Amino acid sequence: MQRLINIPEIGNIVVTKKTNAKNYRLRVHPQKGVLLTIPRFGNFKEGENFVLKNIDWIKSKLKEREIRQQNLKIFKPGEEFITRNLSLEFVEGNFQNMLSAYFENKKIKILYQTGFNDFEADDVQEFIKKFILKCLQQEANIYLIPRLNELSQKTGLKFKNCKIGTASTRLGSCDSKNNIILSAYLMLLPDRLIDYIILHELCHILHKNHGEKFHNLLNLLTNGKSKELNKELKSFRTSIEPGNYKF
Repeated sequence: MQRLINIPEIGNIVVTKKTNAKNYRLRVHPQKGVLLTIPRFGNFKEGENFVLKNIDWIKSKLKEREIRQQNLKIFKPGEEFITRNLSLEFVEGNFQNMLSAYFENKKIKILYQTGFNDFEADDVQEFIKKFILKCLQQEANIYLIPRLNELSQKTGLKFKNCKIGTASTRLGSCDSKNNIILSAYLMLLPDRLIDYIILHELCHILHKNHGEKFHNLLNLLTNGKSKELNKELKSFRTSIEPGNYKF
């Protein structure tokens, strides 16, 4: 169950009742704004009071989000996007469509009509990012699956099947049947971190949880660098933004 509440200093807040929620929980989403989760037997008035008690925290988080958005680069002519094998190119001309895209010879080409300058529009950025993600999936199929096979043979940890997913936060998973999913967003990371994620999922073939045996095996397979690699991974943002990702 969802409801909107309006707080004059903040604006609309989406309140969601969840059966598995034990406490009142606030978060500020990059796109969805302020979200409040309340327990199943909580009430919306208590939720509103919880918001008011935490209004200074909300304001600070909204300010942080505003600063991040101001500093966020957008895809437009002159901005680069380079990965292991891909590069982005903007092409201006008298095309049939105002904005279109195609992929050829490892180049992601964004075609736009002469005079078009509305690159800051959300739908334009979404169009470009979705097409880039589609190309990243192709690149991931070429690189990640062979690399997974290589590390599987090297470690003796045999998986059943693998496919390329598009989750930006969960970069890999291994289910109870030893099927592995690797995210196309891995292509935005250096090789050592790609290997770390792949080895992480291969370790789940023997150990389905993150217990001591799992971490000992992962540390062994990463030559004692598991904690170091995990810390480094947290310093990277796996989101499609302009930049050079050819490490």
